[in-house]
Amino acid sequence: MGIGHHFLPNDPTKWNVEDVCEFIRSLPGCQEIADEFRAQEIDGQALLLLKEDHLMTAMNIKLGPALKIYARINMLKDS
Repeated sequence: MGIGHHFLPNDPTKWNVEDVCEFIRSLPGCQEIADEFRAQEIDGQALLLLKEDHLMTAMNIKLGPALKIYARINMLKDS
């Protein structure tokens, strides 16, 4: 475990909820947060639409992790 990104489809818009959880779990310090993405039913398309305020208000994620997650989402959009 812990290698992250092993079987994720290249196109994030094709990710299902479990793929998104796997991606979030692979980010440093975000293991516990992945369950919140599952609870909120965030799939790949929803992930790409998230903003920092969604992460902090709707999902109750602290600012630091929210900014890191948001930065990684932006990297996904650019790749």
